[in-house]
Amino acid sequence: MRNVQFILGGIFGLVFLMFTYWQLNDPDPILWVPVYATAVYTAMQAMRGKTNPELLIVLFFLSVFAGLQLWVEMTAWEGFLTDGLSMKTHNQELAREAVGLWIASGSFALFYVLEKKK
Repeated sequence: MRNVQFILGGIFGLVFLMFTYWQLNDPDPILWVPVYATAVYTAMQAMRGKTNPELLIVLFFLSVFAGLQLWVEMTAWEGFLTDGLSMKTHNQELAREAVGLWIASGSFALFYVLEKKK
C-alpha cells in the first residue's frame, strides 16, 4: 500500500504543480495558486506517508462544494476547449475551474482511503 500511495502522490503532485503553474496566467491567480498549492502539499505528504485524515476530509468537502458552486454559475455549457487552452468564454473558465477542483477532490478522497487502509 505504501508504494501505491508514493506513486499516486507523485503523479498527483506533478499534475497539481502544473495546475499551479498554469494559474499564474489566470485573471485571479491570488485565489487559484494557493488552492492548487494546497493540493500539491497534500500529494507530497501522501508520498511521504504523512497524510492528515481530518485535513483531507475538510479539503474534500470544500473542493466538492466549491466546484459545485462554480458549475451552477455557468449560464450555458460551452465545453472545455475551443481552438486551444486559452479562455474564450466565462462559462468555459467556470467549467475548467470546477473540474479542476473535482480532480483535487478525487485525490483527497483517494489519499484518505489509502490512509485508512494502512
